[in-house]
Amino acid sequence: MNLKKFLKNVSLLFLFSVICLSWLTAFPPSSEATQPDTGLASVELRVSAVSGLAVEKIGLADSRLLTLSSPLPLFSFLLENKPVTSALSRPAGGETSIILTGGRIDDKKLEFKINEAIKGTLTGKLFSYPGLAISLRFENISKEKIKLENLVPLGEGQDRVYITAGLPDSWPHYLSRTLLYRPGKTPVGVLLPDNAWHLGFCDLEISPGLYLTGLARRTGRDRAEFSRWAATIEPGGSVSYDLYFDLHQAPSLPAGLASDLLAPPEPWFQGLKIMFQERYLYDLDKFDKTLFERSDLQWIRKTYLMLLQFAWDHTYYDWAEQKNNFYQNLSAWDKLVGKIDIYSIWPTWPRLGLDERNQFDLYRDLPGGLAELKKQVAYAHQNGKKYFIAYNPWDEGTRHEEHLQAIENLLREIQADGVVLDTRGESSREFQAMADRVKPGIIMYSEGMAVPKNMPGIVSGRVHDALYLPPAVNLNKFIKPDFAIFRVIQPGEARFRREASVAFFNGYGTEINTMRPARPETMEEDLKHLGRTLKILRENSSAFLSQEWIPLYPSFQDGISVNCWPEARKIIFTIFSLRPEGYKGPLIPVKEKPGFHAVSLWRHEEVEAEKINNRFYLPVDIEAFSRQLLETRMEGNPECLAILPELIEARRIEDRIIIKLSEKPAGGHLVLTAGNPGYETQPVSLPAAETEFSLREKFGRNGDKLVIQLFDSQNELLDERVLSLPPALPRLVSEIKRTEPASRPPAQMAEIPAGEYLFKTTPDPDDPNPIIPYPDRPAAQTIKIRRFFIDRYPVTNAQYAEFLKKTGYRPADSTNFLKHWINGQPPKGQENHPVVWVSLEDAEAYASWAGKRLPAEAEWQYAAQGLDGRLYPWGNDFDPARCNNKQGQTQPVTAHPAGASPFGAEDLVGNVWQLTSDVYDNGAYNFVIMKGGSYYSPETSIWYPKSGPLPVNRQQMLLLLSPGLDRCATVGFRCVKDASQP
Repeated sequence: MNLKKFLKNVSLLFLFSVICLSWLTAFPPSSEATQPDTGLASVELRVSAVSGLAVEKIGLADSRLLTLSSPLPLFSFLLENKPVTSALSRPAGGETSIILTGGRIDDKKLEFKINEAIKGTLTGKLFSYPGLAISLRFENISKEKIKLENLVPLGEGQDRVYITAGLPDSWPHYLSRTLLYRPGKTPVGVLLPDNAWHLGFCDLEISPGLYLTGLARRTGRDRAEFSRWAATIEPGGSVSYDLYFDLHQAPSLPAGLASDLLAPPEPWFQGLKIMFQERYLYDLDKFDKTLFERSDLQWIRKTYLMLLQFAWDHTYYDWAEQKNNFYQNLSAWDKLVGKIDIYSIWPTWPRLGLDERNQFDLYRDLPGGLAELKKQVAYAHQNGKKYFIAYNPWDEGTRHEEHLQAIENLLREIQADGVVLDTRGESSREFQAMADRVKPGIIMYSEGMAVPKNMPGIVSGRVHDALYLPPAVNLNKFIKPDFAIFRVIQPGEARFRREASVAFFNGYGTEINTMRPARPETMEEDLKHLGRTLKILRENSSAFLSQEWIPLYPSFQDGISVNCWPEARKIIFTIFSLRPEGYKGPLIPVKEKPGFHAVSLWRHEEVEAEKINNRFYLPVDIEAFSRQLLETRMEGNPECLAILPELIEARRIEDRIIIKLSEKPAGGHLVLTAGNPGYETQPVSLPAAETEFSLREKFGRNGDKLVIQLFDSQNELLDERVLSLPPALPRLVSEIKRTEPASRPPAQMAEIPAGEYLFKTTPDPDDPNPIIPYPDRPAAQTIKIRRFFIDRYPVTNAQYAEFLKKTGYRPADSTNFLKHWINGQPPKGQENHPVVWVSLEDAEAYASWAGKRLPAEAEWQYAAQGLDGRLYPWGNDFDPARCNNKQGQTQPVTAHPAGASPFGAEDLVGNVWQLTSDVYDNGAYNFVIMKGGSYYSPETSIWYPKSGPLPVNRQQMLLLLSPGLDRCATVGFRCVKDASQP
């Protein structure tokens, strides 16, 4: 080379370097007002004998240049089941480095060899999205067939997140092998679109806070065979891939409630979102949302259960009885699964083709013909359900009838709502236009799941039952969250508890397909489990349609997957655990926010966040399952937590429930359930308003909890509160029956003024955990007391004798009735003693005759205590001179005037126990509350009830069985009378 030519080449090289450096030179840090553009502009690749084929430098969209600390392999794959990385590549002649720039392409290419078996060619690729794309072609230069699979951009590694096939290519995973790998965690199965099972994905941090994400798609072949994951290449054959790359920072949370309450997603989530949700796996340059924006087609999004039946199913039409069972069958499911949202009839395959009749003839020949089908559709509509027909596009060999026109005629004749597209994974503009000519809102429903490029033409599809154990995370749902998906369940094939749980975990519905004839005994159990999931899905559909849902939200425990569904006013977490031992403890990282609370919608229990290392976690309680159930359709258990606004304020005072609402939605309603809500329970529905009621009156003795739910007019859950009902909770079963009011105190009665009273009671302080619980009420509660009158003294023997004389009262059971009387008369000298040996019924009979009633416990205690909360009628200090202090017998009721209460009632403590009107039922026993203590106080054993003069806030139950047993020598009563109110 002469000097002149050499200098010319040097000048050209210098000029080229200047041009390159003009965009490779990093700019200084930007100001706070201008955030740097971290999008990917270019990559510099080099193939060498040292590092193989690797990424060395990355150019950012804002012209900064990042030199990697060590070369990054461009890809990895399996070659004949052995791992291979591009670091094993060697130059194959020509260029040894290349700079690829997004949005621009030239003729440069990079060639390399791997293991003397593969020759690779790399070029740039133009495409419509940001970032850049690379085309790879692998040629088999050996003399044998080779199998290439699991190509992962940027390669597999323990320091990165990547997606590739990882499960065995055998039953039950042979159709669902793909796993998402995360550093330090157990891989999680993911379901990919049907045209992308071979897909490879990777996301890793290349600089603090900066992440490179990549996607690999298989694109072409020459003299090669494709299976779902592998390419088998003949000698001289080839297979091609496109690799897509971009940069991103850690993801941010959507503004609003999610930002206030959630922990940030893991950084790889942003890469997944770019590749799957924003760029549709590069299947489409642009997603046409026309069908998804049509309001008439959106109803399918909020349906979660379809029933698809053969026409010869007994529950549709019984051949032996020649009886139509459709109508009763349609509602037979309601108690287990709520309702069938969509009913689909299938009268064609496998009978189609036995004669020349085509599929549409078979509809016409069903019992009752099209007129009967039209009647069935109308019945479905009347009951809030939809009705689908089925279409077999392969039916070309029977009697000719133009398919599109025949479907239109059938839809128009019977007014069906949708078409099941057999053997199809997509629809077409022609099909939807045909349906639209019939009426608005007709849905095309494909047998398979539409791949991204076909999603704009159809709004619903299914997870086929050929996928025996589909992975836990369905990324098809992530690609288009408002695409309506149904998991196909065949009850006749196997148990389906897991499949219901996985569909629920992913926020979509279920198709019960009864084509296989078996109906196992376990079907009802599995349907109940399905119904439990469906109820949550239906009541929270706004969240399950969220465009912001976060698959695999951060979890405190490995082996337990969490999906997060943020919505404007609530956040739902669906959880799926594959830990056979179960788990109870903190799981979901959250932030605290006043005005919101957490509840388990699966167990219907309030949940309190736990603080660990200055972070808050919502705890879960997930059931265990047998390890033998792993890799069966019985593995795993679900859970569901919700963060809801505090709209309901609910409290229980003994048997009374008091509900207040901070928001009363128009057309909304409250739903109250004793125990866990479910389709088999009988809840109480009330208008969305403040209310107060008796548990016993609404629910009897049912339930260990009361679940209170607030719904809007669309049956969307707004809030849920759970009140625990302690075991053996005593429920007040008595009611105050008001007397004729008096304006002035009757003779021998004291006036008790109206007032707000701080009511505190206590059972025996020496027995804090009695075998039979006392009424469970707050430690103190302020109650409003109406003005009333109370007897100054307990009812005496003389007064009761007068009652008997004037009424002739005789109890039906006279056992022990007035046992201490002699010849039907009070003992001489005890006329003014309190009457005893009377039952609750005997006391009520006297009170009714006198125009009075027994006092409620709160009334008795208020009359005895006044407003200052004193322990005894006379004050806080016990004074034996003011009462019958364990004298061993009754005394005259007037014996201790100094023991009077502030309102003038006397003989309240120490003489005899005094009955109140408060009768309780704890589900096993009835008892009535007594007050005051009595003269009899055995003290030779700790097992005797405490007695003698007792503080007025002390309670003592009298267990009720029969009047004869209930009558005691130590129990009397006094009466009250209602007063006219000022």
